[in-house]
Amino acid sequence: MRITLITALPRWGAGWIEAFLFPVLGLLLAWELSPTDPLLLKQPFPWLLIIPLLIALRYELLPALLSVIILASTFLWHPYPEIRGLEVFAGTVLVILIASEYAGYWTRKEAGRSLQEEITTTRFRQLSDDLYVTRISQDRLEQSLLYHPMSIRSAMLELKKQLAEKKGVLDKDLGESILYFLNQLVGVQVASIFETKKGAANPSLIANFGDVHPWEIHDPVLREAMESAHSQTLANLEITAIDTYISAHVHTSSPGMHFILTVEDMSFFAINKESLQTIEVIFQYLCNYADSQIKAATLLDIWPDCPAEFAIDLMQLQKLAQRIPQVGMFVLYEFHKGPASDQVLEYLGRLRRGLDILWIHDNHEKVNLIALLPFAGNMAAEGHFQRMRAESNIHYRKQWDQCYTSHKVVAVNNRSCESQIRQILEEGIAS
Repeated sequence: MRITLITALPRWGAGWIEAFLFPVLGLLLAWELSPTDPLLLKQPFPWLLIIPLLIALRYELLPALLSVIILASTFLWHPYPEIRGLEVFAGTVLVILIASEYAGYWTRKEAGRSLQEEITTTRFRQLSDDLYVTRISQDRLEQSLLYHPMSIRSAMLELKKQLAEKKGVLDKDLGESILYFLNQLVGVQVASIFETKKGAANPSLIANFGDVHPWEIHDPVLREAMESAHSQTLANLEITAIDTYISAHVHTSSPGMHFILTVEDMSFFAINKESLQTIEVIFQYLCNYADSQIKAATLLDIWPDCPAEFAIDLMQLQKLAQRIPQVGMFVLYEFHKGPASDQVLEYLGRLRRGLDILWIHDNHEKVNLIALLPFAGNMAAEGHFQRMRAESNIHYRKQWDQCYTSHKVVAVNNRSCESQIRQILEEGIAS
């Protein structure tokens, strides 16, 4: 996810040209209309002062100051004996300071809203993929994989387990497992997985299944997929004859880096919209999970029991916190180790709601339950504690009283994710 830094100092061309040209053009036009009053200060309304105000609203402080200085230079070559220039200049600067503050606040709010929308869209896509995988798992409860029945959900969990073991690296063995799974699931007969990098002449082959052809960039399906950076099928392009590929599925891992799944042949009755959609969902689902594992690798190396989902969401919130002040909260619960805490934690794990993510961490003599609450404030965090305690008291009151020691609430900030986790784990908890 690309982060654009917000600053009052825009790049060349983003405000500086307008800050120079608009005041100059305004002075020239005013000079033609009123040679004795080029700043139009003797008019009922000082129209030229709108120029720095508009520039401040669009580009913030520094370009607006440049426009004010250009306008104020008029006092050097055209004195105003009846106008107090210092007061006019100071008043104009005060106006653009107010406008710049508003523009900066609005820009930060808009950037935060945009990133918040991106995070929500990503989570919604992940949930949609989960729902689709669950649906096809129910539609086809059992598939014969290696001569023994296995549910699709179990196969997906096995592939995700392999991705976790390889820390998100999609290699030959894992690629072949994915292609074999698609063969059993939707009848894929010939397919390949490639990796392309920016600047590379040809893609590198990760894995293949069946009697595959060499990379054929002139195929209309693959060419359209590469140019648009989106998956394409024969049906999408309304092509009636197969050249080389039935479909080409593209996943953008980072700018300039793509994973491409090309399907050359399928069982005759499997070539339909639903099967192609299933391939797309499974491929994107696994690639997204691989990306998450790679991003979370640093934190997972330090805390192996941390869920990858926890690490990924924390990274996204940390980036968001660089732009807006409050993006989420941690709630850290501390329990004594023992059978009582095992029962309570197992029950609390089932109380997860919405975007909340839970992490059970063994911390020497204690065991911690860390709840990450995206887009929550202090009241929501305290409400989370009250709900957890109330629910536990209903079903496990004795166990809760035996094992619970204390909790604390910490806001997600713009420090590194590692620093934030160390802060909530290593600092003392105030009861």
